[in-house]
Amino acid sequence: MYRKILASIAVILLLQSVALAQTYSIRITNNTNLRAWYSLDSAIVETAPAGATLDVMGSHNRWLRIDRKGKDVWMADWVAYTRVEDSASTTQAQATSNINNCCFVDRQCQTDQDWTEGYWAFQNGRCAVPARMQTQASTQPVNADTATVDNCCFIGWQCATDDDWLNGFQAYQTNQCKHPGIALEGSPGFILQMENALDMLRDRAPHWYDYVIRGLDRIRQAPPEVIGVHVGGRLFDLDYSDDPPPGVSYDSHTTHDAAMLVHEACHVHRYEAGLEPGGLAGESACVETEIQALEVINPNSGWIQYSRRVLANIHRPECQWWWGEYKTCYD
Repeated sequence: MYRKILASIAVILLLQSVALAQTYSIRITNNTNLRAWYSLDSAIVETAPAGATLDVMGSHNRWLRIDRKGKDVWMADWVAYTRVEDSASTTQAQATSNINNCCFVDRQCQTDQDWTEGYWAFQNGRCAVPARMQTQASTQPVNADTATVDNCCFIGWQCATDDDWLNGFQAYQTNQCKHPGIALEGSPGFILQMENALDMLRDRAPHWYDYVIRGLDRIRQAPPEVIGVHVGGRLFDLDYSDDPPPGVSYDSHTTHDAAMLVHEACHVHRYEAGLEPGGLAGESACVETEIQALEVINPNSGWIQYSRRVLANIHRPECQWWWGEYKTCYD
């Protein structure tokens, strides 16, 4: 009885501490699950539609407490959303002289998740180089014969200075011309398919494209024994066949690859934010993130239902692929 009383007091104190937090509103980017409690194991109360405005009453760990029609529900704070606030507070936040976040340096941050990732990226020296603008100061030719192309500046980069051309040459050596920031290593077919997946993200889901670009530095074709994401090195090793599996269309194959890149980038973002990158917690969060990306990339994709089945069975030991041996229990 005494323990029950203590537990009840703890819950009351938790809710009171959450309730005392400053309230604000957010606008969600995609269809988002609202749960009965702050856990992925908790029941889904409602799926709020993309574009909905939600009132945040507080938070606990990585979860936001939402007032939804007079009832308390919880939303994971790693999903895509935009904070609704006045321009004065935004200007004040960006005017700080104590720069400790990439959001002050090289990127546009709209959500709390963006700012969290920006902070950890700054701590790890991961702020990207600001985009360069074309000027009249260029000291290099604009065109070149395709047989002698060895620089991204010849094939689309806006290069204005000698430093730009040096960066363009170095980027060309690591296949970064088309998608700056990510080096692609492997067969021509592998590189083409990864570029197609990144193209799809950029064209259909710019937010998730940015998410991948900020999460992965290298994608490398590798043998099966070393596949996986190396969160500390921001490297994704992938055992990959150049051709889609039999019966799988090109669009479906590319959609799967695009969602896979979001999933693996999620592990890196969690690691850099000080969260558990793998295991049940990490994989559950990243499968849910993958589903949210799929709903934007291709709302009619069969991969959405497949990933939902994965998430529904992820608590079963025989379905936990990260241990190396598991049964196929999602079909």
